[in-house]
Amino acid sequence: MAIRWYSGVLNHNIAPGISEFTECNAPDLSASHPQAPHWLANHFLNSVLRAQITGTYRQYVQNLLFRAQSCFHSYHSAREITFQYLVAGTVHNPAIRTYFLAVTQWETCFLNAQIFIDILNKMGGASRGQPMFLEGDGSIEQRAYGIANTIKHWGSDLAAGRHSEEHTIPLWLANSGFETRINRLTFIELGELVEGIAMLANDLQDPAALAKRCEEGNGVS
Repeated sequence: MAIRWYSGVLNHNIAPGISEFTECNAPDLSASHPQAPHWLANHFLNSVLRAQITGTYRQYVQNLLFRAQSCFHSYHSAREITFQYLVAGTVHNPAIRTYFLAVTQWETCFLNAQIFIDILNKMGGASRGQPMFLEGDGSIEQRAYGIANTIKHWGSDLAAGRHSEEHTIPLWLANSGFETRINRLTFIELGELVEGIAMLANDLQDPAALAKRCEEGNGVS
């Protein structure tokens, strides 16, 4: 006879809401961006054989591509492991190891997205020199950045008593998406953020093509 744990025991000892987590609708972005695993290699070849960005912007672009490729990979790895979790156990007897493997990859996705946003803002912003979000504006970018901050500062927040005893981990999974003490983000919204990062990475992988589009007035805004 399979073990059936009480939901309160699971939520208290593993992760908030784990006993209610039964579905994930994170979109698959891989078919739309087949070059994602090769962004850094493509940038290297295009920089050597076609045209090269110079100065600090060369460093900005290479690191944007590094973070974009890492973010894209961890997003799809987390998505796949999450699906594995949903079929590996039940709400009364969850696959604990697989759950934490999935959360680890989602955390990696959020942290790389945060670094990408930081670099892009230092580079000059996402649009006409403006930052990707304003503090407290409720945008996808702002909430995703806040989730990354919760992950990054988890130890100091615990020490300062900012979390209740029920908050066993900084980020947990719900049917709607991701939850922390402060911010929530749906799976669809994270997919939109990663999609935007991927679109910019597609442009940045070829400096010559990017420069030509900018000259024609069709560059990245």
